[in-house]
Amino acid sequence: MTLFEQARKIAEVYKTNPKLEMIFLGGSVSRGWEDQFSDVELFLIWNEPPEDQDRLHPINQAKGVILNFHPYEDQEWSESFLANGTKFEISSFLGSTVEGYIQSMKDGDISLEKQCLIGAISDGVPFKGTAIFEGYLESIFSYPKPLKEKLILHSFDFDGSWQSREALAQRKDSLFLHSILVDVSKKLLVTLSALNEMYIHHPGLKWLHETSERMEVKPEFFSDRIHQILTNASLRVSITQLEELIRETAQLIQLHCPEVSIEDQLKRAQSARPGASDK
Repeated sequence: MTLFEQARKIAEVYKTNPKLEMIFLGGSVSRGWEDQFSDVELFLIWNEPPEDQDRLHPINQAKGVILNFHPYEDQEWSESFLANGTKFEISSFLGSTVEGYIQSMKDGDISLEKQCLIGAISDGVPFKGTAIFEGYLESIFSYPKPLKEKLILHSFDFDGSWQSREALAQRKDSLFLHSILVDVSKKLLVTLSALNEMYIHHPGLKWLHETSERMEVKPEFFSDRIHQILTNASLRVSITQLEELIRETAQLIQLHCPEVSIEDQLKRAQSARPGASDK
């Protein structure tokens, strides 16, 4: 049985609960990206807060083994369990929370945590409440202009840590420098996602290659170059390659979103902490 089929089967148990107004499949399975390491991600939208028994009953029906079972926190209930060798990740929200998140995106809220739920909807497959789900889709497309502009300005911005890159390379302070390379790479991915009007689908920015393949506007061979930057033996080479990606991304912003001024951000990106030889 495929992961999609397993998702549909367990959804049949959940959907009998009258408190549930919508169930949809998200994650890699809904996007056709799954592999042998993938799990099933189901999103449950409730019309009233679920009790523990509402959440436990489907797990018991599937003879599942609970891995975690979290209380309501940050407007979400979540649990995971194993059943028939497959891991299921369950995320539950009230319908009012989803509607609030959608409105906040329209208003330019750049929270990636909120955006991940919207990203799940954008690629989701509904198993219950199809009409409600289609209404959500209509609400989130087209991509909000305030979100696009604010997210580009926020993400395409590089602080003092990046400006210390040469000093860190000379000191061979590789642990800190690698963390900066990762952080800047993530900022470029979020920037390009906004430029392409694509919602973020995971807070850790998983599936770099697959996400990049969906982009029409991006530096050439973007995901391959990020992979090389993060696996180079030479930190200096990685710095040079990332500097070039920043320049190319800036050119794309200026070409495709000229209403967003990034002159100050670009100056900060190009500057470096002065060393003794510069004085």
